[in-house]
Amino acid sequence: MRSKKDPEESMEKALELFNRLEQIPELPRFDGACVDFHKEKPAVVFIPWIPMIAEVKNEELPRFLWKQGVRRVLVDALWPGNVGILMELVNSGVEVWVLTRASALHGWRRKGSKKPKGLVQWLRKWHPEVLKGFAEEIKRDVYDAVLLRYVKRRYMMKVTMAYLVCWIAMLLWRRARKEHQRLLNQLSSLPISDEEKQRRIELSKAMLMDEARNFVEIMRKHHPRIDELFRRLGIEDDLIAQAYCCEIVVEAYGSKTLAEFLRKLGLSPGNEDNEDDGRRRKKFIHDKQARFALNQLVLKVYRLNPKREQNKVKGRSMKVAEEIWRWWEKSLEAVQPSGGNPE
Repeated sequence: MRSKKDPEESMEKALELFNRLEQIPELPRFDGACVDFHKEKPAVVFIPWIPMIAEVKNEELPRFLWKQGVRRVLVDALWPGNVGILMELVNSGVEVWVLTRASALHGWRRKGSKKPKGLVQWLRKWHPEVLKGFAEEIKRDVYDAVLLRYVKRRYMMKVTMAYLVCWIAMLLWRRARKEHQRLLNQLSSLPISDEEKQRRIELSKAMLMDEARNFVEIMRKHHPRIDELFRRLGIEDDLIAQAYCCEIVVEAYGSKTLAEFLRKLGLSPGNEDNEDDGRRRKKFIHDKQARFALNQLVLKVYRLNPKREQNKVKGRSMKVAEEIWRWWEKSLEAVQPSGGNPE
């Protein structure tokens, strides 16, 4: 007798879930295969037109998908461990889309809110019969691969080789700036000479500048008009400010409107805590690294003192973000051939 955790039994149940979901006409459908990645386990692949669910080692995924005739794929996340696989897929001619919001699957529900967030919560409210018999196991990986097919288009973005190359350069730049700041914090408390501290700071700063230069040059290659943005912001001669600016440009990928871009940066109107009528509303969940980059860019653009003029950052952050978005919109036609924001 097979255990409840037997992989074959789980796949059979996942296919039953697929059959039930296919009976709901209002659900969107991704026209391609869906892949749920894992760091230390094989990926779970769902191909709806066969239909088939399979566990595939990451390094074997491109060959497996190509053999099955897959030319379009949606993956659950982009992270350093799978970016090489995605690059290989793109190089082989497969159209790759990435889920941009993990909560689009299982969602969340704010207290006092009647509107369900996420596909599973929506199903529980409007089509509970579809989830009957799955209970909490619906959160298992094999079901995520199936659920990905029914995520709304707004929660996914198409990625290209240009985007992936820029994204890797951004990660390396972010690592360098974090390590540099960590060193500064550590040196401030260590009992070593000022000369030794300065030597180490200079070495770290050289690495920081090298990563910034590499990041900006890669962005120039894929976004030839980015120097125009640097001039508009007045940072033509500030390499570090340019790197912060490039971070925000990379974060613009996947945003279809200014409002969506501002929400990602934590600048959406109505985003602050609201205590009217005794109620307190939570802040919008935004990309903290993108917001940090924007704050640092604002300090440099307006030459603000972070200790004495921090209160000026918020208002001017909106101006800088809007300026970057205006440039982004005008550049889309030039950007798209080398990997810009799709549709």
